[in-house]
Amino acid sequence: MQYKVCGITQAEQAITLDSMGVDYIGFIFYPLSKRYVLNSLSIDDLAKLKPTHAKKVGVFVNETAVKVLGIVEKAKLDLVQLHGEEDVEYCKSIEKVVPVIKVFRVGNVVPDFTVFEQAASYYLFDTDSALYGGTGQHFNWEIIKNTAIQKPYFLSGGIGPHDVQGIEVMQKTKAGKDLMAIDINSQFETTPGIKNLEMIKTFIDVHI
Repeated sequence: MQYKVCGITQAEQAITLDSMGVDYIGFIFYPLSKRYVLNSLSIDDLAKLKPTHAKKVGVFVNETAVKVLGIVEKAKLDLVQLHGEEDVEYCKSIEKVVPVIKVFRVGNVVPDFTVFEQAASYYLFDTDSALYGGTGQHFNWEIIKNTAIQKPYFLSGGIGPHDVQGIEVMQKTKAGKDLMAIDINSQFETTPGIKNLEMIKTFIDVHI
């Protein structure tokens, strides 16, 4: 199992997470987020941040493709996570330059992700909300567990220390065959954007 820690706002924490074996470090470029990275770090700071293992992920919401690709280049990002209403053609335009993680918010039914098969390298399933991520709430994993995803995906949405057993159960389902990574954020924080590193280490050590 791989791990992504999202909503990072401190370079020191990013480096520590990298040393702990975290696979993806997420930086949120959505100005309305409480974890908006540019409130804490500059583009230059992010460019200088060079993890030895983890990949740097930029999280965007309904941003122009020109701005996204400009930040990718200047901040030296490895992947882009698209968390808004971005359509297939938009995703394809980004995917030509950098791997895309396309986010789908899960409510009461399985979202229609198949149209993005050629437009994204990875999917991410998160809790449906009027907001764009960061709700701290679970969605019902039962909704997707019997679905063949057929692309590596991240499982997100209020995942916390108590979910270890549930993740193990999920791995054994039809959807679990393509479950690549667990995406954690708010349940491992002391305040928005500041992570409890000991909690994270304990959580990932279960599977490493």
